Amino acid sequence: MTLNQIVYFERTAEHMNMARAAKELMIAQPSLSMSLSKLEDELGVALFEKKGRGITLTPEGQCFLEHAQRIISDVDAAACEMRRLKNAAESSLTIGYVNPVADHFLPNLFRRFRASSPEASKIRLRSMEMNTVEIVDALANNTVDLTLCSRIPGHNELTQIPILRQPLILIVPRGHRLEELHLATGGSVECRELSEEPMVAYFNRSPMYRQIADFFEEQQVRPNVCHFAFNERSIANLVAERMGVSIVAKVDNLPWDRIAEVPLEGLARSRNIYLTYRTNRKMFPAARQMTGFIRQNYGLE
Repeated sequence: MTLNQIVYFERTAEHMNMARAAKELMIAQPSLSMSLSKLEDELGVALFEKKGRGITLTPEGQCFLEHAQRIISDVDAAACEMRRLKNAAESSLTIGYVNPVADHFLPNLFRRFRASSPEASKIRLRSMEMNTVEIVDALANNTVDLTLCSRIPGHNELTQIPILRQPLILIVPRGHRLEELHLATGGSVECRELSEEPMVAYFNRSPMYRQIADFFEEQQVRPNVCHFAFNERSIANLVAERMGVSIVAKVDNLPWDRIAEVPLEGLARSRNIYLTYRTNRKMFPAARQMTGFIRQNYGLE
C-alpha cells in the first residue's frame, strides 16, 4: 500500500466519479482504476461498488475512508511541521564551544559575523559551553550545528578546521622562585626545576592533559601533580593561590595580576581550537554562512 493509492482512493471517494477524480489527480482514468484495483487486492475487500452509472462506497470502503482521511491529515501535518522546522533551522544557528573561547573570541566572532551582511544580522545565534565529551555527544545527536573545540581524535565523521592557536606556557604565582630565577638569569627555566614543584593539571580526561603528559615524558621529568581542574581559568586561580605551578594554553581571561608567565625550556607546543561539524550532515544556510565566514576570517589552513 502506498500513499499515492490512499490519496487516489480518498479523492475517488470524494467525487464518487472515476473521471472527475482522475482529472483532479492529473492521471489517466485507466491508471486510477488499476491503482484502486491493486489496493482492493492488497486489502482483500471491495472498496467501491457500481450504483447505476456511478459508484458508491461499500461498508468496508466507508471504514477505510476514515483511516485514509486520518492518514492524509497526519501526513499533511507532518509536512507542515517539517517546513516549520526547516525554516527555523535556516534562520537560527546553535554553536557549542569550550571555555577557552568564551571571554573574547566567541563574542568577537558573533559581532563580526552579524556585521558581515544583512542576511547574517538576521540569524538567531545560540551558544552553549561544553566540554569535549559533551561536544561529541551534541554533534552525534544534532543538538548543535557547529562547535569550537580542541582536536577530537578517532572520529572520522567529523570535519575539523583549525581557527585559533594558543601556545602552551608555564604559569607560576607572582614572586615565585621560578619567576625570580627567570628574571635573574634572563633565560628559560629548565624543565627539571618543575619536578620539585606541586603541579596543577588539567582534568585527566582532557586532551590537554595527554598533550602535557607527553611533553613531560619527552623531557624525562615526572611532574608532582597534586590538583586537577577543568579549564585554564580554574587552573590559574589555583596557581594564583599558591597551590602549585602549571602548564596551560595561553588565553586572555587569566588573572595576570596574580600570576606570571615564565619561559620553559623545550616547551614549543600549542593547542589549536577547531571549527568542528558533522561531515555527513546536511548543513542549513545559516551554518554554511557561518562556516564560510570563519574559514575566510579565522582559518589557519
